[in-house]
Amino acid sequence: MMDNPAPDAPQPAGKRVRRLRAVFAADMANFGGLVSVDETNTLDALWATRRIAREELAAHGGWLFGMPGDGIFALFESAVDAVRCALETQARLAAMTKFDAVRMRIGIHLGDVLFHDDLPFGETLVIAARLESLADPGGILVSAAVMEAVAPRISATFGEKGVFDLKHSPRRITTFSVSMPPSATDMNATVSRIEPLDRTVFSVAPARPEEWNGPASPPPPVPEARALSLPKAAPLVVPSHPMDAAPAPVEDPAPDVPRSSPPMDSAASEACLADIAHALTIYLGPVAGLLVKRHATQMTDLAALVEDLAREIPAREERLQFLSRAQQLVARRRH
Repeated sequence: MMDNPAPDAPQPAGKRVRRLRAVFAADMANFGGLVSVDETNTLDALWATRRIAREELAAHGGWLFGMPGDGIFALFESAVDAVRCALETQARLAAMTKFDAVRMRIGIHLGDVLFHDDLPFGETLVIAARLESLADPGGILVSAAVMEAVAPRISATFGEKGVFDLKHSPRRITTFSVSMPPSATDMNATVSRIEPLDRTVFSVAPARPEEWNGPASPPPPVPEARALSLPKAAPLVVPSHPMDAAPAPVEDPAPDVPRSSPPMDSAASEACLADIAHALTIYLGPVAGLLVKRHATQMTDLAALVEDLAREIPAREERLQFLSRAQQLVARRRH
């Protein structure tokens, strides 16, 4: 009879194989900040986001192997399917008006994945998670390996975003953003704004038939230049009052935000302030709610409030995104 092995005896290693896979990593941007503002609404948004992501993963052949916290991890046998899934997921989330402040970040990397008893491990997963953390809210960030495999086979717009260092590794990863290509309607609108070129400026009169084989005729005389008649400058008038005090600088108004807005009732105002706080949380985190309350006590005009809050965002691109989003929220509450 054989003796039972000791409890601490090493167990035989499971089956390990390597497979080329596209790793899809996603999470909700500023999830902790959203929870601190409104945990109930954020939980509803998380479940809605997961439902959309799972539907798109199933439609594009993705294998969902993990959902830690607010994250989503999946594997694809095709990088093309992974990018298409990401584009469709972001498009559906952008159209989800119920949860305006929810933005998902997605990172995709292509490389060898080590499987131990069908569980994935390895550096490829780490790189995908790092790409996801670097992606813009609502954006998709992929590695150069994914871009080279996908760009010739999919209709999408790729933009280089720079190179980042992988922690605890000498490798450097070149990154690219991915977005839907501009629609035909947008392209036609852009073309319609371009004024037609006046080709008469470049037109040349054709030679007469009798001049084709005849001697070259001398060029016509150039008329003498006419004297230019310039208007006389107005006399300089020096004001009699002193000029010691400099005029106060005039700040440029924020783009796409009206300087004043008609008043709303108190219920609509409170709801609008909550929407603005959610939108600002994406860029400033939990402090956004406190900023909205503090600024709201100092001014009653919503347009001026939005403009004032936008100055708290240091990055110009993010500031413009917030202004555009806040203007939509204010307009929606008024209708």
